[in-house]
Amino acid sequence: MKNLFLKYWKSILFSLLILYLSFAKPDNFKELPTVKFADKWAHYVIYIVYGLTLIYDYYKANQTKFLTLKFVSICFVFPILMGGLIEILQERYFYPRSAEWLDWSCDIVGILTAWLVAWLLRLILKRK
Repeated sequence: MKNLFLKYWKSILFSLLILYLSFAKPDNFKELPTVKFADKWAHYVIYIVYGLTLIYDYYKANQTKFLTLKFVSICFVFPILMGGLIEILQERYFYPRSAEWLDWSCDIVGILTAWLVAWLLRLILKRK
């Protein structure tokens, strides 16, 4: 377990940060500037960074091929399912939070963007 935390500490901490931000009372964030669709942009950017963190940690720890089943499961499927589960839990257990499927869509697009960025970076680094 200690070895797992040492290998993936960035991903684990980022997961915990997302859970905190997702389940904290909205009053904790009322002093943030209000911009139209700010929460959607936040979902998008957070999940880009989350996806890149997962990809970096997993690749660094395993030096594996980019598209193995385990790699895709952990770095693509897991964060998408986590985003959807968070929306369901917000709706059921964290009033006044609510499920917004557009939030989950932004999470998914963020993960897709992270994969695109990682793929492009990999191509660039291979050429050097």
